[in-house]
Amino acid sequence: MSSIRWWNMGVVVVWLSLLGLPMAGHWLSSPPPAQAENRRLAPSVSWPASLAEAKGLPAAVQAWLRDHFGFRHELLVAHNRLNHVVFGSFTSRELMAGKDGYLFLGSKGLAHHNTLRTLCGADEVPVAVIHGQLRQLLAVSRAAAPVAQLLLVPDKSRLKPEKLPQWLQDECAAFAPPVQALLAGIRQDPDMDRRVFYPFDVMRLADQARPVYHPWNLHWDHQGAMPVADWLAQTQWSLPRRVDVPLVEAVQSFDLPQFAPGLSHSHATQVPLYKDENMLVCHNSPECFPELAGEAAALFQVARFRSAWQLPPEQRRPRLVILGDSFGEAIAEPLAPYFAEVWYLSMNNLSRLSPEQRRRLRHVTVDLFQPDVLLHVYSEQSIFMGYKGYFRDITALLSP
Repeated sequence: MSSIRWWNMGVVVVWLSLLGLPMAGHWLSSPPPAQAENRRLAPSVSWPASLAEAKGLPAAVQAWLRDHFGFRHELLVAHNRLNHVVFGSFTSRELMAGKDGYLFLGSKGLAHHNTLRTLCGADEVPVAVIHGQLRQLLAVSRAAAPVAQLLLVPDKSRLKPEKLPQWLQDECAAFAPPVQALLAGIRQDPDMDRRVFYPFDVMRLADQARPVYHPWNLHWDHQGAMPVADWLAQTQWSLPRRVDVPLVEAVQSFDLPQFAPGLSHSHATQVPLYKDENMLVCHNSPECFPELAGEAAALFQVARFRSAWQLPPEQRRPRLVILGDSFGEAIAEPLAPYFAEVWYLSMNNLSRLSPEQRRRLRHVTVDLFQPDVLLHVYSEQSIFMGYKGYFRDITALLSP
């Protein structure tokens, strides 16, 4: 009887220890990256200050527990590695494996809709609606800067269609990409014709010398964006290079861990080597914009480049503001040598800003900074998947 009692007590102790492991793991393990799984994890829960907040408390607690229970990130890493090593697959539905080791962004956001089918024309797209939204966006942008234009970045699947999975190539063969209809309408619109760039030929020619999109990378990097930046600055804006920034070979990791924590690949590429006396550079920090510290923290992806910081303020011209998705960050760097100052502000997290923060963002960016060029930079996926509200919100931001 005594041995049975001790056995039962041992079982209880072990059981209670196992129940307490997740809590212990939550307090002892390191927090996951801020942008883990290509999204912001649920925020911590505070005591409700109103009846409406109290009603939403159970859902907020559930979301926080789902994203932060002990050892969640470690288990996710192990799961991703096991699936990739054993089956060669990805747990994230945002990733799609192509031919010859190529990786594509197969869906955008939490809807898990196959955006590659949309980009090739297999799914119907409201081209006229998108045209109208971009037209309105450029209309309010022209009131914010002397030069207001939009750079539509060709998707990786458009540049490398032969690397798509064969089943998708077969399915897309009977359709025309919607970007063709969109560009045809823009070319017939005198208010948009010279204000929208789709540098497919520039990127395809550059890709013959150096890859614009590396096989495992979902974005272009500095090396991939540089030919387009030079083409814009020299051919479209007739700007001379103000400073020379040398390039050096470096090994960079792809953005794969952002979508699939635990997996990583790297590649050799060319990156700029900055010297403080030539260029002041700041990335992804509220310190980049003391004038907009709270707004910069909420937007998360921001960058600032200053090559004329030693000159009086009135001589710091020309100035460039880039508003866009994550593709705007890479092209901001190679454009920086052509401008006295460059601001890059991601619009992906614009919804996190309060109305007051949006008004301040516009006031500082447009009224105080007074850019000479306002450039919108959006990937083809953002153009054709963000029409339900993405560009409406940016247009509202820029409206006086």
